[in-house]
Amino acid sequence: MNETTTPRPIGVTFVAFLYLTLAISALIIAARYVLFPSGNEDMILLFTRLKIPITFLNLLAVPPLITAGIATLLFRGLWQQRVWGWSATIFFSFLGMLASLLAIAFFVAFYFNTSTTMGAATGAFILFAWIFVYFLKVPPQPQPSPASAGPVVRPASGSQAPPARPEPLSAPLPSQGVHYETIHNAPTVALETEQGEETLLVAASPIACLVATQGTEAGKVYEICREDVLIGRHPTLADVLLTDPTVSAQHARLHYQDGVFWLIDLESTNGTFINDHRIHKAIVQDQDKIRLGSTTLIFTQRCSDD
Repeated sequence: MNETTTPRPIGVTFVAFLYLTLAISALIIAARYVLFPSGNEDMILLFTRLKIPITFLNLLAVPPLITAGIATLLFRGLWQQRVWGWSATIFFSFLGMLASLLAIAFFVAFYFNTSTTMGAATGAFILFAWIFVYFLKVPPQPQPSPASAGPVVRPASGSQAPPARPEPLSAPLPSQGVHYETIHNAPTVALETEQGEETLLVAASPIACLVATQGTEAGKVYEICREDVLIGRHPTLADVLLTDPTVSAQHARLHYQDGVFWLIDLESTNGTFINDHRIHKAIVQDQDKIRLGSTTLIFTQRCSDD
């Protein structure tokens, strides 16, 4: 099973359409204040109490126009599942809660607290509070860049098994200035299971390597000698230990089976990407670029340091 995109949560879709509805409604309200400034008797009465000239009623169209612009931007960010859309939604929902409380206090102070106004302000506060709490709990699910080309994964054909090992690199990896770090910083040997049917480790020598090109571990080369390797930030459980704070404690697994390496995401916070495509489980091949958080690793099946 291969997964290339993350479905949009139902709550996110609901909030996105809510912002779209808010943008349309705000435009209608702004048009009303511009085209029919004297048609709202309640606002005329309020302006009279505050001793504000009635001609300033046209300025009431400015806040709805600003609201429409912000709501449209938030709709786009959530619909496209952008990280900034999550952050902006949390920020503006917090401002919405404060604005709702101020509106309630304003209505009470100026005796404008009708059942309609108070109900609308209270409902807005509850809605903004729910959005604020919901988006704090639901992590963003960014989509892969549309500029990225090529398939996300390379599934094995039902009639033809993939090669046990791809062709070697045309040129060896540079060895000068590169620090090699083995799994657990200790020699690796082949161990048999209790039943003696198969070995836990594929070979005493590395069968693949992960070359860190970006992130806190840039310059390191991790030798893969086991069938199953945990990649993450956990100081004791991770076989490939990454100190990048954007990497989850147990971020992904690299699994070797039937001559094929599989990369499996372990429900990490920031996702696992192969060649800029987000994956759940996918075949990884020679020279593929693996991105975990802010760390980039190049997968290669040639680990020679000659």
